[in-house]
Amino acid sequence: MLLRRLVPLVACVLFALGCSTKPKLAQLSGKVTFKGEPVPAGYISLEPDVSKGGSGPLKVFQIKDGIFDSAKEQPAGLLPGSYSVKIAGFDGKRIPFFGQGKQIFNRVEGLYITVPEGTSTKDFVIPESAGQNVRIERTADT
Repeated sequence: MLLRRLVPLVACVLFALGCSTKPKLAQLSGKVTFKGEPVPAGYISLEPDVSKGGSGPLKVFQIKDGIFDSAKEQPAGLLPGSYSVKIAGFDGKRIPFFGQGKQIFNRVEGLYITVPEGTSTKDFVIPESAGQNVRIERTADT
């Protein structure tokens, strides 16, 4: 009789513990260069690639002096999985309507990465062709 009462109680406790754990976040950092130099300012956005099982929110990490680091953003980290990547780079000279400066290359899109569990690095080399016919646009962080 006691066993009949304990089994549902233990099952409920185990179920509650299993549902309350959050997925472990990965940390991603790296360098972004253009024409062999660190990108002075910019951002890298990672959107989960649902076609490859990616999930979670869009994440945007700031690039400063050619470096981005998910651990330094709020909230820190991202879910492991597949992502499509977009990168924008600026000269870092703040002027009205251009919070990070003017674009030094057109936004790069069509990149894909897989972020593993734990801490990893991924460097990006922006092709020189991205610097041709640059469209200067206002930035959202003015």
